[in-house]
Amino acid sequence: MKPKGETVAEILRFLAGLSLFSKLSESSLAALARECRFKQIQKGEVLFFQSDPSDSAYIVRSGSISIILNSADGREMVINEMHCGEPFGELGILTKKPRSTSAIAHTKSELLVIPRQALLDLLENEHHFVLGMLEILANRLQLSGKREGALAFLDAQARLARLLLELEEQEQQKGYITISQEELAHHTGLIRQTVAKALGKWRRNGWLITGRGRILILNKKALEDLESSLLV
Repeated sequence: MKPKGETVAEILRFLAGLSLFSKLSESSLAALARECRFKQIQKGEVLFFQSDPSDSAYIVRSGSISIILNSADGREMVINEMHCGEPFGELGILTKKPRSTSAIAHTKSELLVIPRQALLDLLENEHHFVLGMLEILANRLQLSGKREGALAFLDAQARLARLLLELEEQEQQKGYITISQEELAHHTGLIRQTVAKALGKWRRNGWLITGRGRILILNKKALEDLESSLLV
């Protein structure tokens, strides 16, 4: 179902405010807005599963989406979190392959849905958009390389320390991090018991304070030293 006129105008305003689309021609931007639609998704709802057809790309308008890698034995790991203004789901369209990950709403979210053909039309006709997409993909590849390096060379405690430092920097809440132990495990590829053991040790050392779904970092340097010194 195509959006109504008032929704098209709303989509147009949203797209115009994103740097990825800022250099599109007016005709291309208007054509894209007519093909897109907004979609609301509740916390915990699955947007797509790994191996599903790659029929759409998405941009987060509000909320956050967890990108999850599933293993053959049923384990899963959160490899990215998508926030307001960030696109995702384009890789399968570009490679003509099924989804390589799953996507689940971390919080109640609203997304802009971009149909496969609409994205391909932009890539064919708008070279500025192609350059923007290449920059996004290159940045993700760089982050993926760092993540793979952490999994390959850092032990459990160093991996967890690195994640806490990254989250503290992202949230910019003077040391506060809002995340559960289960979510920490999913982000690091560890089991929950390992995460709980490490946090308990650091709490006794006076490095942090833990609460219900919240962590306050008291000794950032200790975590930084742990991240850089503990290698497999």
